[in-house]
Amino acid sequence: MYCEKELSYHKIFCKLQTVISLKKLSEYLGIQIFLNGPHSKYYLELNDQYQFGHYNPEFPKKIRNLFLPAKTQPKFLQLTKPIYEIWFKQTARDFFIVYQKLDSNPKFFRKESDRYLMLVEESRLDPYYLDRFILFLYPAYTDNEDPEEAAKFSIFSGDEKMDSQIVKELVGFWIRRKADGTDSEFILGLVDLIKLYDPEFYELRTSLKDNPTKN
Repeated sequence: MYCEKELSYHKIFCKLQTVISLKKLSEYLGIQIFLNGPHSKYYLELNDQYQFGHYNPEFPKKIRNLFLPAKTQPKFLQLTKPIYEIWFKQTARDFFIVYQKLDSNPKFFRKESDRYLMLVEESRLDPYYLDRFILFLYPAYTDNEDPEEAAKFSIFSGDEKMDSQIVKELVGFWIRRKADGTDSEFILGLVDLIKLYDPEFYELRTSLKDNPTKN
């Protein structure tokens, strides 16, 4: 019940920690999960205004290699598909959708990541900073009123229906992963997961990627 108040991926992380603690997961993997930041070895500190957890680059690699046994075990895939459908599918899709738009403009992605990191390092990050991304998935979203200067993105019809609070949380996640240098490994793992459990969704999103609508 405690986890139900959390948003988006925080809810899943909360529930996973009722099964295995960060400390036990770290021991199992044989590595530190975070290299620095406010998180302890026992729990995630999600409300620190001036720090964020910098993942160990080995962590997403280990997760990707160890925690998708269904890639080689069809029976396990069959058994776990209902669990994925109920608990993980929508969140995995949301992660992918937000990343795909960010990745469609690498210059914007890098700029926002650098800005976020600078504000954190200088202890100037406003607690409502991520609210600027609430409308990120809307076709009309822009970072500049001048059409010549405004960032351009790939647009997928219907993405704007995602809950705006979830959108800003996921933009924040991917900006932080760009800042700590683990975004590439995390998206590789996410793609593996989606291709395995939700291949129709992946094929649809990637088939549209070559001919996106631009705003």
